[in-house]
Amino acid sequence: MSARRASLVLGLLWVCAIFTPAAVARAAEEAGPATFALIIGSNASVDAELPPLKYADDDAALYLDLFRLLGARTYLLSRLDDNTRRLHPQAAAEAMDPSRASLDAALAQAVTDVTQARDRGLQTAFYFVYAGHGNVKNGVGYVTLEDARLTGGDLERMFAAIPATRVHVIADACASYYLAYARGPGGERRPIRGFEDAPELAGDPRVGLLLSTSSARESHEWEAYQAGVFSHEVRSGLYGAADADNDGRVTYREIAAFVGRANAAIPNERLRPDVHAKAPAESDTLLDLRHGLSRRLDVDGAHAAHYWVEDALGVRLLDFHNGVNQPVHLLRPAPNGHVYVRRVDDDAEFTVPASPSVISLADLDGAPARVASRGATNEAFEKLFSLPFDNDVVQAYVEPRSEPWAPAEAPLRASGPLSRTRRVLGWGGVGLGAAALGAGIILSASSIAVSPASAPNNAALQSRDNRVTALNTAAAIAYTAGGVSLAAGVGVLLFWPTASAVRVVVLPTGGYLGYSASF
Repeated sequence: MSARRASLVLGLLWVCAIFTPAAVARAAEEAGPATFALIIGSNASVDAELPPLKYADDDAALYLDLFRLLGARTYLLSRLDDNTRRLHPQAAAEAMDPSRASLDAALAQAVTDVTQARDRGLQTAFYFVYAGHGNVKNGVGYVTLEDARLTGGDLERMFAAIPATRVHVIADACASYYLAYARGPGGERRPIRGFEDAPELAGDPRVGLLLSTSSARESHEWEAYQAGVFSHEVRSGLYGAADADNDGRVTYREIAAFVGRANAAIPNERLRPDVHAKAPAESDTLLDLRHGLSRRLDVDGAHAAHYWVEDALGVRLLDFHNGVNQPVHLLRPAPNGHVYVRRVDDDAEFTVPASPSVISLADLDGAPARVASRGATNEAFEKLFSLPFDNDVVQAYVEPRSEPWAPAEAPLRASGPLSRTRRVLGWGGVGLGAAALGAGIILSASSIAVSPASAPNNAALQSRDNRVTALNTAAAIAYTAGGVSLAAGVGVLLFWPTASAVRVVVLPTGGYLGYSASF
């Protein structure tokens, strides 16, 4: 065999070895899945009684920027206000109204796109990201659009039509926990044991859940972030700050530990969101960053501190606080421009230029911050990210609700349709009043029936007079008590305040969530 022919044969054998099915599978695994993200941010709600939010549209635009860094195909539903449109022109150009019609159109396009990727043999990851209002009615949890409600069952049916390998749900909304948990028949609450027992979203093994259930309104959004607190923390971790083992993937356990650590220093547990994380059945990975980390910012453990990153327009993109000896590799925001890194400890600021692709913070020179610290802020929220995060935190992280528990309920204010307490008090008052008035009538009749003229002597006459007086006095008391009781009962039935009922569910971690319901 000639040398030329031998070289040709060896080349063919090499090509065959490279492109075996196992090798192709390994290459696909290294490349990561094809990514699709449906992002919804709705400040307004179909529930008119819920006050509008301020930053759900900003959260949606910021999630769009994050997923675009990873090359994701995105679908954006949000009504951006004027300030958000100025800060996020690309989102303003693409956003559709957060309505049911827009959702149906986006879903139809997502089904087409994901199906095409699947047919080409690609692994696919579909993200449903929501920032806005959540609520519970008749024991069913839902999130809201401007003109519709989306329950866990609705989302389950939507995801069933999307042939993605994995589906990830990230929701920042009051009562989002109830997308996965419902109440039993008659409004009785089922014991909550774990996401694996939930009848809605958690029933699909492809679906992973990352939910915030805090209902304290002041903990939802913070002016300093111009975003929802939970959403900001999640994005910070997904930029790479939560990747404690530095393998280029953020797992559900890592993000849950990261968000928990970010909030751990806040003294008031009411302001700390309760985070619920449940990975899909076959993978713990929430987000694969490897495709985007070719362009990154490195912060080594020797420079551990609390940092935040903002763009040239002053939009705060992420926060992190790496532990000593814990390196951090962050996706580089603003691919066509520079960003600023603020170190909180000494208020030094580092300008990160647009190039080269990989930049180490240790190579940059710090300078006094361009802008003085913003004015008075919530003292509790200033403690966010004050504790360092590293792989030890992930290893020590204890997932909440490892044991069965049943939530305790306590009414904050009762209202709405006739509650049981209202019915008992109202009709009880009416019944008692009617009985007292009846007794008064009987006593009056008895008084009239007593005839003093039939008395045989003065002593008997005096006795009869005393009896008549006693009967008349008792009748007057009965009339008065009956009238008061009857009026009170009618007042309770007709004039009890009629606003939405509000309950709280006390969570085992010490936080709580609120929801409206009739009781």
